[in-house]
Amino acid sequence: MFQNILVAVDGSESASKAFKRAAYLAQRCNSKIDLVHVVQCEVGGDSANTFEMIEDLKDKAKRMLEEYRVEAMKNNVPIQITIMQGDPAKTIIEIAKAKSYDLIIMGTRGRSSFQELLIGSVSQKVMHHASCPVMVVR
Repeated sequence: MFQNILVAVDGSESASKAFKRAAYLAQRCNSKIDLVHVVQCEVGGDSANTFEMIEDLKDKAKRMLEEYRVEAMKNNVPIQITIMQGDPAKTIIEIAKAKSYDLIIMGTRGRSSFQELLIGSVSQKVMHHASCPVMVVR
């Protein structure tokens, strides 16, 4: 049913739950998981501090994704991890289109409807613009 699953994580509790749901589904459907974290850096400029901050965020992401990889491997779920930099929603949508995923699974932080109108959320944008089904986990 779902052979290729894209899982987007951001370090939140809901993202952890999304990963667990994806691992369960992948195990049952004999699927593979591509796990992605998008480093969003809205700081402008080209100072050494900005580059250092981005590299620090990428290092933290590598450690987080490696923990997920270990968990997937314990359950015999094939997994590939990727770290990208950019706008999270746009990047997730582009990745999903480029590799023709069957499903995207991601978490939500559970913002209120009013906040979503003002701020917008990554999961909301992905749900509206993805070329495949999207499962959002709370």
